[in-house]
Amino acid sequence: MSDSTYLSFLVPPMPYFIEGNITKYSKGDLHPNRFKLGYFDVIIVKEGMLHIGEEDQGWKLRANSILILEPDKHHFPIEACEEDTTFYWFHFQTNSTWCSQEEPDRITPKSPVPTLHFHSEHTTIHLPKYQTAMNPHELFASLDLLLSSTLKPRKLALWESQQTFVKIFQSLEYDQYYKNSPIQLAEQIEIYLKQNYKHPITNADLSDYFHVHENYLARCMKSAFHCTPLEYLMLYRLEQGRILLLQTDWSIQRITEETGFSQVSYFTRCFKKKNGLSPLRYRRQYSKPMML
Repeated sequence: MSDSTYLSFLVPPMPYFIEGNITKYSKGDLHPNRFKLGYFDVIIVKEGMLHIGEEDQGWKLRANSILILEPDKHHFPIEACEEDTTFYWFHFQTNSTWCSQEEPDRITPKSPVPTLHFHSEHTTIHLPKYQTAMNPHELFASLDLLLSSTLKPRKLALWESQQTFVKIFQSLEYDQYYKNSPIQLAEQIEIYLKQNYKHPITNADLSDYFHVHENYLARCMKSAFHCTPLEYLMLYRLEQGRILLLQTDWSIQRITEETGFSQVSYFTRCFKKKNGLSPLRYRRQYSKPMML
């Protein structure tokens, strides 16, 4: 079996389900030889064993094994089944950026977000190319639900199948990637900063709250977000200030207080450094003159 790599997906938008089924092979059957399918092919063995190759890699998939085959690569059988084998399979695709990589590194969006577009922040979802199901019975139940949803009227099937697919997709990521990972701590720090950005926060405060040394907190944040906790806090406060400038008529003094800055002059200086304009000029840039 080859070393596991990661398939990493920039979201949103989320990948989407195309089709799936459960297949039974008898002893001596071979998996199809295919090339450039155009979508991801997920294989989850329920019982038995499959011998599958992709390009120069090969796997023996036993019960509870999960393998994701990539859209534009050559997939082929290595050996015939040695016993009766049952496996689930489903296809999915994405319209967003994705890549295969040795380490689960964050993908940076290439397209700039329009200034007035209040959006959900991009994140990277990492799925191990090969893994063993941690909760196989729960996973099989979800797969059965996914397959049964495709037999319903088309409109109902659309919503149910996509929602079930997202839950399955999430379970494949969480069990293998986030468990006991520094990324998990970084995301907990992110949540804390977003919930408390209006209040004073120091590295010592974070260290006391998470019971972890300041240097380790910084390493985790840099690994996940390429910045320290306080750099992330500054960027988040400035983004909240930018939103308030556009969505409210509040004074600069009030926005300063609402975003956790201690002084208007400091907020103004930081805002101008990031956005190229003072807060007042930034607001005026997007304000429509009143007609008399």
